[in-house]
Amino acid sequence: MANIDVTRIASNIGALNALNSLQTINQKLAMHQTRLSTGKRINSASDDPAGLTIATKMLARSEGLKVAFSNIGDANNMLSVAESGLSKMTDILIQMRNKAEQAASDTLGSTERAAIATQLSSYASQIDSMVEETKWNDVKLLDGTVDKRFQTGVDDGEYTQWQLLTKFDPTTMGVSSVVANDSASVTSGPTLVGGSTPFTGLGKLSTGSYVTEILGTAASATVGKVTTSSQFSGDAGVTFIASTETTAGLSSGANAIAVTGYNSTTDVLSYTVNGGAVQTHTILALNASNTIGTDGLKLNVTGTDDLATKEAAMIAIAAGANKTYNLDYVHKNQVQFNLKTGSGETVGIDANGTNGTTNPTSTVAYGDWNAAYNTGRGISLTFDAAPVAGQTKFDWAVKNDYSVDVSTAAKASTYMTNVTTNLDAVNSALSTLGSMMARLDFKSEQVANAQVNVEGAYSRIMNANMAEEQMNASKYTILQQTAIAMLAQANQAPQSLLSLFR
Repeated sequence: MANIDVTRIASNIGALNALNSLQTINQKLAMHQTRLSTGKRINSASDDPAGLTIATKMLARSEGLKVAFSNIGDANNMLSVAESGLSKMTDILIQMRNKAEQAASDTLGSTERAAIATQLSSYASQIDSMVEETKWNDVKLLDGTVDKRFQTGVDDGEYTQWQLLTKFDPTTMGVSSVVANDSASVTSGPTLVGGSTPFTGLGKLSTGSYVTEILGTAASATVGKVTTSSQFSGDAGVTFIASTETTAGLSSGANAIAVTGYNSTTDVLSYTVNGGAVQTHTILALNASNTIGTDGLKLNVTGTDDLATKEAAMIAIAAGANKTYNLDYVHKNQVQFNLKTGSGETVGIDANGTNGTTNPTSTVAYGDWNAAYNTGRGISLTFDAAPVAGQTKFDWAVKNDYSVDVSTAAKASTYMTNVTTNLDAVNSALSTLGSMMARLDFKSEQVANAQVNVEGAYSRIMNANMAEEQMNASKYTILQQTAIAMLAQANQAPQSLLSLFR
């Protein structure tokens, strides 16, 4: 700082010194006021070039750790989706093993094993559905192709890898085989015509075991047959007769009925009782609630066969009046049958087999001998030329469905062992998955702590100490005032020389 010489008034050195000091104080006061207003210690590169460089790198790392923490959360969510699929698959495999163990016992018959096979096929389909539907962002997690990298660190190469290369589909696991084409296999009974080509668009049977049961057959190719329920037992004086479709001349006996004619146009039925006078009645309806005439005669027909379409007569005459008798009639050259699952549940089929309705609901149907009957379920039946009552067991498989064979105790035992092996594989995958999730939990804690520490270092360099800055601002505010006062005094000092000129 220059020395002050008040005798040289051309330069007011004292005032200049005071002014320089004031300017310095103003700059420092402005700096501290800026820090107080922004909260930042470094507001421009000139404030601390080295500190700014270090703080910027720390800020980038802190933000990167935040993204890594978010990535770990997303990875854990993805693994949780895979875990839920595998956990449910474990439940299914346990049920499959239980069913196979049940089928491995010789206390079960073929029907029971067929029902179990159907259930196992359904379980296999569910496993396939789970593999298809267990996804994360449209990526399948259980199809054996998972090889994912989770960016769990800030820098390149700091990732965690998860692989699930076991393919959990029924075929690969060996718990079921895929059906190549629609097919039906029969050990005995009527021929089955299968395949999707002639039945496109129809409702199909599910893959599994089924039973076609012939409930009754016509007496011959030219004579129908009537059957009655147990309610006729002990009802004396009643004879039930089936016509030959076109003529009279039926069996004789007490209260025997002979059909003398039927007009399908007018629905008028002509008949005689014990060879007596011909009686005629108009058929009002062929069901259990309508009466034909007033002499105690009622006509009840079950199934789809009726007089108007088949020209057949089913008559019951009683000694007493107004008695009702239920009759099942099978038309000439026909069989009466139904369709059931291997477990005995009735399957709805098309009533007449001509249209192959897509939503069949009939429980009993009537089909012609030696002619294909379209069930409406994607399969047709062709009965023998002279069928006999009984059951026909067959397996029906739909293309791309899954098929399971536990038809013998030995096969069921082998299947049980296979399911157990796959259960171990799923449990192993779950264990690996759980370990990965636990690892990511530790990684999450590590990243969270690192982010806090880096943020703290960044804050220490970059952010202002507000208490210190307030203290400095107060100091420089006071110094600013004193500097201004001293500048005023310095400007007055040279005036003392004027006394020399008096």
